[in-house]
Amino acid sequence: MDKAAESVWMNVKNIPGALDRVVVHIRHEGWNIKRLYVDETENPQVSRMEITIEGTHTKLAGMMEQLLNLDCVLSVSILRDGETVTRERKAEAQTAPDENGEERAVIPPKTDGTYRVLTLNPGSTSTKFALYDDETLMLLKIVRHDKEELAAFGSVLDQKEFRKRCVINDLALAGLDMGTLDAVAGRGGLLKPIESGTYRINGAMLEDLRRATAAIHASALGAVIASEIAAELQIPAFVVDPIVVDEMDRNAKLTGIPGIERSSVFHALNQKAVARRLSLELNKPYENCRFVVAHLGGGITVGAHRYGRVIDVNDALSGEGPFTPERSGGIPAVPLIRMCFSGEFSQEEMIDRVVKSGGLRAYLGTNDLRGVQKMINDGDEFAALVMDSMAYQVSKEIGAMAAVLEGKIDAIILTGGLAHSSRFTGAIKQRVDTFAPVHVFPGEDEMLALLDGALRVLRGEITPTEYESRQSFV
Repeated sequence: MDKAAESVWMNVKNIPGALDRVVVHIRHEGWNIKRLYVDETENPQVSRMEITIEGTHTKLAGMMEQLLNLDCVLSVSILRDGETVTRERKAEAQTAPDENGEERAVIPPKTDGTYRVLTLNPGSTSTKFALYDDETLMLLKIVRHDKEELAAFGSVLDQKEFRKRCVINDLALAGLDMGTLDAVAGRGGLLKPIESGTYRINGAMLEDLRRATAAIHASALGAVIASEIAAELQIPAFVVDPIVVDEMDRNAKLTGIPGIERSSVFHALNQKAVARRLSLELNKPYENCRFVVAHLGGGITVGAHRYGRVIDVNDALSGEGPFTPERSGGIPAVPLIRMCFSGEFSQEEMIDRVVKSGGLRAYLGTNDLRGVQKMINDGDEFAALVMDSMAYQVSKEIGAMAAVLEGKIDAIILTGGLAHSSRFTGAIKQRVDTFAPVHVFPGEDEMLALLDGALRVLRGEITPTEYESRQSFV
């Protein structure tokens, strides 16, 4: 049987014998180690290990799960067909009978010396939360909400009690003792423009999040719910790299119309997380890298990362950039102005067309890329045109950010939910891979990024920044 050499990246605990255990396990399975490299990470309790191994494809297929059986291994990543696949170690499940006598997974007791952190990431139609003991994932849950269910609430903030109850109930069913939590970290919302970092949730932040402009995005609920849970337990609450991180160059702000400036509103949490993740794999500090990062989700943002700062990025929430599964993207201004003054649509209806009902939803009646792919597989040529056009527009935006970086790019990163589609990422790659190597990180690292920000504070590695109230809305 043919042998293949592959690189494996692992995050491992800094405990005695960890390296020996990994090496012995690999050799016991009949793999040949061709190269081994260990480096420190930002977390002094975790090391990054890269091993190039040689073995049969059949054995390599089960490599990740076997390595994760070692309690010193926190995560394993391999490269498959040009895409990085990552698996995290999950705590061993424990079960207990529920009120109906059925076995249900429960949270095991917290180990002495570990920090237990709850992370919250509300989306437009889902509430995602995770529980960690240090870097070990204990529970991950995505609660899906029907659009009609959420429509019954008057505003995004009106959903707070409903979504908070979903989180608390699921944690109770898992047997979590809330008193064992050390911190809560939530995704931030439309605050004032701020620098990248970890912020303590304070009264000024909550006041800004409850204002009308800030409250239109579901991410505001992350901080609000985190604050309420933490306050009841008298523990700290944080946000990390909220969507308003603003590191844009001055010449990226002007629009051509005095009084209207471009704003930095993007998937800062995930973009920063995957950029740091790739920089570790490249063995190069993030602050020394030049990346173009494209977050491909319900909204699509493409950022130019230069030496640790995002110096330009499209504001998808305001209609910039490519069209997306539910947003219009950039539109020719004059036809849009005529539509606004046609008398057929209210201001709210026009904003809805740009932010919620554009893109794939407007053309094909769905914002689900899997549904679009099924249409294509069934021979729908127009669906194929729409998907390829979306990929085309993403490629154009990547090209624009390549120009921002003067063509000096270490890598292009594709991430987010849409990056699971090899057809979609392939259509982008064929247009941009001459600029720089393209790396694909499907999904998002937002929960781990929230965790990392909280742990660094709890371990005394950084001091959280205090948020100061905005003076005016951007």
